[in-house]
Amino acid sequence: MPSNQLALSPILRELQVLSHWRDQIAGRLHDLAALTTDLGLLPGGTVLRLETLAYEIGQDSLRVAFVGEFSRGKTELINALFFANVGGRLLPSSSGQTTMCPVEIRGAPQGNPGMQLLPIASRTLDVTIEKLKKAGSAWTRIPLGLESTSGRNAALAHLTETICVPIEEARRFGLCPPLNRTPKDRERTVCPSCGLGKVLIPRWRHALIYLPHPMLDAGLTVLDTPGLNAIGAEPELTFGMLADADAIIFVLGADTGVTQSDLAIWEQYLMRNPSQKQLVILNKVDTLWDELRDWSEVEAEIARQIDATAARLGVRREQVIPVSGQKGLVARIRQDADLLTRSGLSVLEEAIATILVPAQEASIRERCRAVVERTVMDQKAILRDQMQGIMAQMDSMRRLKEKTGEKVPKLVAQHQQILRSFEADRRAFEQKKTAFRAAVEEGLLAPLAPGTFDLIISNAKGEMLSAWTTAGIVERFKSFFADAIARFDAALEGAQQVATLVAEEYQPLQARYHLPQLGAIPYAIMPRRAELLTMAENYERFGMKLEIAVNTQGAVVRKAFLTVASRIRDFVLETRHEAESWVDEIMAVMNRQMEIFQARSEEELAALESISQAMGNIDTRILQLQRALEDRQADMRQVDARWTLLLPLLRQDHPASELPAHNP
Repeated sequence: MPSNQLALSPILRELQVLSHWRDQIAGRLHDLAALTTDLGLLPGGTVLRLETLAYEIGQDSLRVAFVGEFSRGKTELINALFFANVGGRLLPSSSGQTTMCPVEIRGAPQGNPGMQLLPIASRTLDVTIEKLKKAGSAWTRIPLGLESTSGRNAALAHLTETICVPIEEARRFGLCPPLNRTPKDRERTVCPSCGLGKVLIPRWRHALIYLPHPMLDAGLTVLDTPGLNAIGAEPELTFGMLADADAIIFVLGADTGVTQSDLAIWEQYLMRNPSQKQLVILNKVDTLWDELRDWSEVEAEIARQIDATAARLGVRREQVIPVSGQKGLVARIRQDADLLTRSGLSVLEEAIATILVPAQEASIRERCRAVVERTVMDQKAILRDQMQGIMAQMDSMRRLKEKTGEKVPKLVAQHQQILRSFEADRRAFEQKKTAFRAAVEEGLLAPLAPGTFDLIISNAKGEMLSAWTTAGIVERFKSFFADAIARFDAALEGAQQVATLVAEEYQPLQARYHLPQLGAIPYAIMPRRAELLTMAENYERFGMKLEIAVNTQGAVVRKAFLTVASRIRDFVLETRHEAESWVDEIMAVMNRQMEIFQARSEEELAALESISQAMGNIDTRILQLQRALEDRQADMRQVDARWTLLLPLLRQDHPASELPAHNP
């Protein structure tokens, strides 16, 4: 589509609104973090969480994965939706050409286009694609000049490349059935065009394309995936890229309906994440157009296809959208409004803009709300406590002024006794920290130790390689997750013991010296355990479906298990880090409360000693307290101001497009 049409795209419009909204959120989170640092009321970990969240939101992108069987027109649909402005096909999708590996399309850093290709031989490495993205030497870089159509097409044609390799090498890559599953008449060769004993496989395992494009620059990432066999043979695509995608566009053929292979992709890979936004596309709807029939009859036939598809997949009818990607691309290039309407491309664009983009905004809003509310509420609670303490001191000073100075020495002695008692209790509390840390290490952190999980993974890997039946694979998956969940249960029990120990040690000090209560001491490990149970259920279902997706073989089973194990290990380490942060935050908060009490008590004692020397200093002290109260009130107004700026951004009933500009 011409650039002026691209500017009118509802997808671009909503992505730019979302990008602006993300910038607003990130900027105001930075402001809140700066204020939190200046006030010094909360531990440094809180400031780090705010800054990290601001960075992640600023770098966030809407990841949309196009999934479907081979020859469903996924690539052509991507060309029509996002890249018709180049005046032709950007990605190769004409007859005889199809992308042979997952293709990830992102915005170009500093506007410099480029392409990186990961060789298929990397499948023999026990390293995930995400980690390989950080290893530049693992990739083949291809220049991607956009000025020349022929040069651009020649570069992108690499996505369709295949190579002939010996069958043994293909089996080593996990791309060919083992010998005992190969038909007798095909034991020596699988692809006649390659010659005796050889097979045709993709040249590349994964592709990264960086393009300067308004939608990509606004935060869109597009993932074009191969068909069922490629999805089943690449576990990281299943467990990583598709699971991490923010939205799925499932592409079917209107001429074929929902085939068994389509249904296999849907049931095995897409139904596992019900919270993921999904659209179902009936592509190639132009195959139903018939010049010999009235258009109303054609529309009725399309409606029947939509109903049948929705019923077969178990989705709402509104999720199924009939489209002709090829006709839509032609209409965009020729600026044919009638053909564009018939292609249904505009309806799909509006669905992406009004369903998928707002869902991403809601996801970001949910991530922010809990962190921001906790930060604001905690600071306000501390400020209120400080203001109440200052006002209590002011009342005490005023009452003292009304009394004779004879009582002042007695008050000095009382405060001195309180400070001596507090110092003794605090030293005793510090001595108990060693036992507390030991309980934390033994009860909470030890069950989640990386070394323990590495041993579990190593043992399970050996057992997995010896399993050659679906039942055996499922049993090893279950056994692995049973061990992981048992560790979580031990950590949960340890967290409860730690919380009890903290409360038992802190409550006597709190009661004796009127310290603030500790808010929400128990560590919320239960939601993490529930998330692990959900992951276990999903991955076990994958284990049961492995034989359907692809012939079970050592390379694929090992790759699938290592992908799962890597994600679970990362999940456990993240839980352990959260637990460590929780413990550090509790200790920091307790220390901070005791420091505040001691500083306040010493300040009061110094004031009383000064008063005992000269009762005329009472007025000076009251004035100091008044200024301190005004300072705390000013701090409270600043916190309220930051909250007032963030609140509209976090409200679901406030469209991002109506937000004011960010003023640092």
